[in-house]
Amino acid sequence: MAKWQMEKWQEDSVGSIYNYLSPGCLICRQGAGLVLFVTGRCDRSCFYCPLSEERKGSDRVFADEMAVQDVADILREASAIDALGTGITGGEPLLELDYVLECIRALKRSRGQSHHIHLYTGLLPGRDVLEKLAQAGLDEIRFHLPLARWSDPSGLKEALQQAKSLGILAGVEIPSIQPAPEIVEAVRDADAFLNVNELEFSETNYAGLAAAGFVPEDLGCAAEGSRDVAIEHFLKDDIQAHFCPSCFKDAVQLKERLLRRANRTARPFDYVSDEGTIIHGVIEGDLEAVRLFLDEEAVPEEMYSCREDRIEIAASILEDLTQGLKEISCVLSIIEKYPFEDGMVVDRIPL
Repeated sequence: MAKWQMEKWQEDSVGSIYNYLSPGCLICRQGAGLVLFVTGRCDRSCFYCPLSEERKGSDRVFADEMAVQDVADILREASAIDALGTGITGGEPLLELDYVLECIRALKRSRGQSHHIHLYTGLLPGRDVLEKLAQAGLDEIRFHLPLARWSDPSGLKEALQQAKSLGILAGVEIPSIQPAPEIVEAVRDADAFLNVNELEFSETNYAGLAAAGFVPEDLGCAAEGSRDVAIEHFLKDDIQAHFCPSCFKDAVQLKERLLRRANRTARPFDYVSDEGTIIHGVIEGDLEAVRLFLDEEAVPEEMYSCREDRIEIAASILEDLTQGLKEISCVLSIIEKYPFEDGMVVDRIPL
């Protein structure tokens, strides 16, 4: 970027460029936001949609990476990461308006009125819907018009202004695909904000992006040229704007969210890594004999946990007791896993 731009626009270590970050973005950057996926259904078929096969078109609800059955599960996940805010997404969340309203109210009751909630939608809802969202407690809304409407975003300025008149912070969030001067103009006229996301390849949109002429960068999932389009056509000095790179999700957001969860849920014998994973030892085999052995070795009860099919224990203690445990025919390993009850194991070291 040119020097004069760098003096006005801030750029961080992962390539996020901005002169404005909404409260929802600020919370996201801390990894302190719950991502609430309320439905995979959507009336559109955007060729760049990155949703996984598991979620696209389904009615399953996810709180972060966890499938949930009811609102209580969502509240538990918010507590587990000590969420400062929630981002409601889909699919198209407003296809499940009543459920969205229920979730907003429940989160505000459980986490307090300061818990910030923002919502993404591809629709331009009327005032009646916006009033319901505002009354439930929605703090921020981000409109995502389909690509076919970028050149004629009729109704966008009015939707932004109506949301703002009801006390909802309003903006537009779109991928950086091509110039959209009419979108920029609507944002400017409504004194709203603009988030532009780097176009990203996924398993489900690869064919669509390739057919449209996009190619992935040599390293990572970003589409070549997407960042340049954002800098040249969207980051204007007279609007509040933010470019979010594709690497941000894994490099910052996911890592920080895992760290928050791990630090809140780790047991005394769990080691929390710098990446937010949990490391501990695992003993499988004759568990009754193992429990007797641990008692004989005076291992403190808080330093291990007996499960139905295994015993989890501090990695350092397991290493010290390896020889004795092998004499009673145990299978021993040290694992690194995501900090969930049945989190995915990312590494296993046999002992």
